[in-house]
Amino acid sequence: MSLKTLKGEDILLASEARWRSDILNQLGINHRCEAHQHEEPGYAEGSLIDFVRDTALNKARSVQESNASALIISADQLVCLEDEVFHKPGTPEKAFDQLQKLNGRKHQLVCAVAVLQGEKQAVRHEQATLSMRQLTKDEIRNYINKDRSWDCAGSYKIESLGASLFEEVSAKDPTTIIGLPANLLLNILREWGYSNLI
Repeated sequence: MSLKTLKGEDILLASEARWRSDILNQLGINHRCEAHQHEEPGYAEGSLIDFVRDTALNKARSVQESNASALIISADQLVCLEDEVFHKPGTPEKAFDQLQKLNGRKHQLVCAVAVLQGEKQAVRHEQATLSMRQLTKDEIRNYINKDRSWDCAGSYKIESLGASLFEEVSAKDPTTIIGLPANLLLNILREWGYSNLI
């Protein structure tokens, strides 16, 4: 199998989330960032996995017209506690409410990555299961104040202080929980003939 380098490719991350950009930097993938233009709908019904996959793909498509020659990467994730789906809370108060509901319980996280390049497109997803410790209200408030986590689905950042919230985490790749499944992204790129190691 003959692989080519990603160096010289115009790689666009359709996100301004620092943690997603950090994952690409960790993989040695040089890229630029641009906010997607997709108006994210709230989840209503149907397959949560399909919803997350479609949202990731639509984020990438929303910037493709103005970046026609780019290799575009995007991602989306949601947290699910039984039948309740958690989006980004947006405020410290709503983050507290989310963490109170997750407190001492097991929940699922779904994360999808989409890649577009010209006419080619691919979307993959992974799921993770997380068991949160039984936390006091003061612990939750202190965590939110320190990690400022209200811009994340589920109101936690596992790549930083949020790792303290969980007694057990089950995921094929921890980057799934951070917000961009590196294993799936690299699988797509290799299928398209690219290697980040060249």
